[in-house]
Amino acid sequence: MFEKEYLEIYDSYGNRTGKKALKSIIHKRGLYHTTIHLWIYTKKGDVLIQKRSLNKILNPGVWDVSVAGHIHFNESYIDALVRETLEETGIAINITKLSKLGVYKSSTKSGEITDNEFHHTYIIQLGKKYIDLNFKNQEVDELKLISLNEMKSLLKNSKKNFFIGINKKYYKDVIEEITRKTIKNY
Repeated sequence: MFEKEYLEIYDSYGNRTGKKALKSIIHKRGLYHTTIHLWIYTKKGDVLIQKRSLNKILNPGVWDVSVAGHIHFNESYIDALVRETLEETGIAINITKLSKLGVYKSSTKSGEITDNEFHHTYIIQLGKKYIDLNFKNQEVDELKLISLNEMKSLLKNSKKNFFIGINKKYYKDVIEEITRKTIKNY
């Protein structure tokens, strides 16, 4: 599957180039590309996180964002978001409930892989009844809900195997927006 996964190449400012390459080549050469991130939270403010499969090349066994995935060449952000959410959580989301948080630039290196991405980041509130914490597949080993306070503590204490990114503004924005949206509920 991954051998034939084509992604669009972007410049370092986040502009489309119209060129495509295999995901493996993009990572090997450190070319910029786009991903989607979706943070799923409950009315109470609990946040869904996923434990990446131990079979993943990048960050195996690490807990992070509810849903994350590459945007294929000629695929829209929303189509990628719907596809990845179903693949990684088993949830078919209602796109009218999405809120776009922003686009965040990220650069990480792991062995031979240089991962230069622009994360198109969204949040969505779901009832607990729509979240199957027993869901797992070849990409996801486990799902769990954590409180915003637990998320803040894990980020502050930089626990190993929690939260891949190093962009503090990204996580601050996620926490602030979920906090703002859940305060409205009470």
